Amino acid sequence: MASPQRDDIFAEIASLIFTAEDAQQGLTSYLIAHYESFADLLCTPTINWEKLPRETVALPVLCAIVKELAHRYSRALLPEGDLLKHPELLYDYLMIHMARERVEQFRLLFLDKHHRLILDEIQTRGTINHAPVYPREVAKRCIELNAFGLIMVHNHPSGQVMPSKKDVIMTQSMERALQVVEVSVVDHLIVTRKALTSFRQLGLLS
Repeated sequence: MASPQRDDIFAEIASLIFTAEDAQQGLTSYLIAHYESFADLLCTPTINWEKLPRETVALPVLCAIVKELAHRYSRALLPEGDLLKHPELLYDYLMIHMARERVEQFRLLFLDKHHRLILDEIQTRGTINHAPVYPREVAKRCIELNAFGLIMVHNHPSGQVMPSKKDVIMTQSMERALQVVEVSVVDHLIVTRKALTSFRQLGLLS
């Protein structure tokens, strides 16, 4: 489906790489044919270089720079105070980092007693539908960081916005393990390409 905004962005990218108009048009046409959006291009791990001119070696470098800047900018926007007072900034941050991951990733946000962010840490990366996480190891990490609260986050590359039965069982196990060390599970969030789901809003946390 044609997208004028996407097409304009791809044309601008091509103009940054090539000066010749025919080369710009060739690269623009290739990007339009293979990528639904600029975000898809940024998050693609490899590009089929056989169909591209050799000079486009600058393309992955440019994409990597833009992606890293987007990550850093979204992190800089997170409040230094109570993270829970600005959930929209947190959700934007997580969507930018995780929405287009092709395998499941389990992320932990450790909070102090004022709900300020201590550390954002990727705990595990898994397969397309599973990322193992171990409550005992998480509890140990909370003690090391002197955390009082924890936000768990994982993505569903499948696009399924609702938690699975395994997600619910794992969350309950995590709550029990962290109660022992007096750390509260503030929320568990599921990220997909187009949405974010909160366990707390669904009433799935104790």
